[in-house]
Amino acid sequence: MSFAHDPTQEQADLLLALTGAASKQEVLHQLLLRISGLKSVTLWWQDEGMMLPHCGVGVPLEEDPPTPLPYEPRYLLGLTSGVTLPETVQAVLALKLLHLDVQDINLTLNRQLSALTKAATTDALTGLPNRRAFDADLDALDLTDSRFAVAFIDLDGFKAINDQFGHALGDSLLRGYGVWLSRVTKGLGQVYRMGGDEYLVLITNFPGQPEEFAAWAHERLQIPFVDGVTASIGIAWRHESPAVSDVVRLADQRMYQAKAERPLPPANAS
Repeated sequence: MSFAHDPTQEQADLLLALTGAASKQEVLHQLLLRISGLKSVTLWWQDEGMMLPHCGVGVPLEEDPPTPLPYEPRYLLGLTSGVTLPETVQAVLALKLLHLDVQDINLTLNRQLSALTKAATTDALTGLPNRRAFDADLDALDLTDSRFAVAFIDLDGFKAINDQFGHALGDSLLRGYGVWLSRVTKGLGQVYRMGGDEYLVLITNFPGQPEEFAAWAHERLQIPFVDGVTASIGIAWRHESPAVSDVVRLADQRMYQAKAERPLPPANAS
């Protein structure tokens, strides 16, 4: 290895450039850029007796056989024939490659964790947040003084549709109603599927008074596209109970009260 001017300063600059590189390709590019006589660099990976090229820069016409790096002998470096790297540069290079590997592993783990978290808080059928997501959002609201309402919804007549036409149509109905609820409440709150034919809307941004919301909800949250299926809705506001869990319970009770007050033919009972 040779430097054109001050070897000590140029080696220090090289080490600084290596530590600041954002990728393995950039690491190799810095070597090619700063080392006199270097025309190509190939990084190899060796594991379980197999050695494969990992990445490279330049045209590898005449490279010496790859040699293992210190600290991580599974990485090997192939350089233009006759060019060698000082031990200090090799050591920093190996540590930088290990650092980039750790970053990649952390990124992969974070993505997997995000995917698992989303799966755990998302209803598989409708794609809506599920009960677990609602509990987390409610806990977060409990730490604030924000005004909110809970609208508990149960579909009357769904079981008859499901029994008569099959689960495929029933599932389509549940998905479609989830889409409908999300559209009509956009900007006002969040829709959750609680299970079966039960949904919940957490309203955090309704501009009017509770009685205005009640009138709006009983008109807009109905299911408009299937004959014989209606929505029983129970609403409760935060100011009605000091405990947020009791607000949810009150909305649930009012939903069942609305359901009981809506007479349905026996065939349509859900």
